[in-house]
Amino acid sequence: MPNPHPNEDGRLWAQLRFAAWLSIAVHGIAGLAMALILRHGLVGNSDVLQRLQFITENRGSWIGAWLTWNVAALSILYFYAAFARAHRSDGQSSCGVMDFAVLVSVAAVAVDLAAEAIEIGVLPGLALEVLMDDTKQASDASLQMFLVVDRIAVMMTGFLANGLYTVAAVLLVWSSMHAYPKWIWTAGFAVGLSGCGLSVAALLDSVPGMIWSNVALLPCLLIWQLGVAVTAGRRR
Repeated sequence: MPNPHPNEDGRLWAQLRFAAWLSIAVHGIAGLAMALILRHGLVGNSDVLQRLQFITENRGSWIGAWLTWNVAALSILYFYAAFARAHRSDGQSSCGVMDFAVLVSVAAVAVDLAAEAIEIGVLPGLALEVLMDDTKQASDASLQMFLVVDRIAVMMTGFLANGLYTVAAVLLVWSSMHAYPKWIWTAGFAVGLSGCGLSVAALLDSVPGMIWSNVALLPCLLIWQLGVAVTAGRRR
């Protein structure tokens, strides 16, 4: 049966193409911010004193880098929502599953932004307090507080938010396999696999696991989105 609204379908696929390219660009910038700035103040840096000094001495850069990840979270939500809308129009995808995936991603973004708010608004003050305390006892107590709050933020973003993003991605990929070549949905499932790895590593507090799963996750995400962007461009 001919589609009664071809122009509307074309608009939805054009929107998906734009959302995919936007997310690719934003995640590329956020990835650079992680590699060049944030890694110095994160748990991957085993020198705690160096972490504290970096965060306090580079507070503007620290905040700016985290803001790129705020935008990345919003861009992935926009991408997921555009993905669901475009595939709803093709009549072959499981709309209920895709709608549920979008709701899961909304929850993921809420948790992610909350965790990153802690990184931006709480940790710099705690880091400064550790460095400013006059006595060893006070400094040790402040350091313990810093490490606890930091661990909470890691669990929120690395375990819970990332886990929800991963569930949403797998549901979207599974529901749309018919629409893409094998290399694209394989990259999508690789996002799910590496995302699961990151969540497990965050739960177990495995620093090497978090580093290497992130190294795998970002390229897989960009490849999947690139494939979606190219496919959506052909369907406009």
